[in-house]
Amino acid sequence: MAGVFRDVFLFRDYLRMKAFFLLVSLLAVILYLMRIFKVISTYPPSFFGVPSAANLLGGLLFGVGMVLGGGCLISTLYKLGAGSTASCITFCGVLLGGFVSAVFYPLIRSFASSTAFLKDKTSLEHIMGSAAAPVLLISLPAIALAWRWAKTGRWSQRAYARGYLSLWKASFMMAFVIAATVALSGRPLAVSTGFAKLSGFLGVLFLPVLTGKIAFFRVQSPRLLYGGIMNGGAGPVVDSVFLTQFPLMAGVVGGAFISSLRLGEFKVRRLPPARQAFSAFSGGVLMAAGALTAGGCNLWHMIGGLPVFALQSILFVFGAAGGAFLGSVFLRKVVIR
Repeated sequence: MAGVFRDVFLFRDYLRMKAFFLLVSLLAVILYLMRIFKVISTYPPSFFGVPSAANLLGGLLFGVGMVLGGGCLISTLYKLGAGSTASCITFCGVLLGGFVSAVFYPLIRSFASSTAFLKDKTSLEHIMGSAAAPVLLISLPAIALAWRWAKTGRWSQRAYARGYLSLWKASFMMAFVIAATVALSGRPLAVSTGFAKLSGFLGVLFLPVLTGKIAFFRVQSPRLLYGGIMNGGAGPVVDSVFLTQFPLMAGVVGGAFISSLRLGEFKVRRLPPARQAFSAFSGGVLMAAGALTAGGCNLWHMIGGLPVFALQSILFVFGAAGGAFLGSVFLRKVVIR
């Protein structure tokens, strides 16, 4: 996900961007069909709220952070599972950033509330008047274009790594896995609240008095899950977030560890140079701040919200694109100069 924008700005390489468009377009069509056949509840679901400037700002911070951190929250986890010390530093930055951002949660929510607009609309379908319209106008042409690229060989890429999976194949696999997850659980995948919850657990362990005073760790909200309503939040308790996002996080780390062992690539790398270490840590802090400001990470907005054309997620993506550009400039001129 970080490479979608980073590769465009650093290398003028659009292959990951094409794969991302294919993934989102496939998901949009699949979720729409699942909605028509009543496999899933009505979309867009209530957990995508009205858009605000906070979504744009959060995306900007997250975009800068995922470039400086060397990846998004999910890629930080799988690189951690493969022994990357740089990703371990990024992971620590995310945890600290989550705790610090939680302190300023009331200000962030106030900013989001005061800058909200289109207060009766949460998705493009509310603006266009039809759920089918954005699918027909955006997703189906994108799939047709991807098919044309396949016919002309523009998906091909020379691979040097064992176990490499072509990006268009990964897009198809991810689309069906994510759609199945939404069908089974009733909501898209996410990890940002899980990271914040882990920060809360650590806060209780090392700073119990301060953690107890932070309002963000006391917020519990109803969440649609497995056909019912379960409370969940970032607080250091076992709830719906703990039962869904923690297994996802552990599964990514464990899957990366098993895969790297199978390919003979697992290795605990030495610590990176000081500038790279600072970049990784600050990138983690910014990702955590951006996710809390925007109400979700790139997984939630770019794979969960975009396929249902949530306005919050569209703003997040525009912000993330701008942030990735700024992060790429800083990375090129300062970190790896």
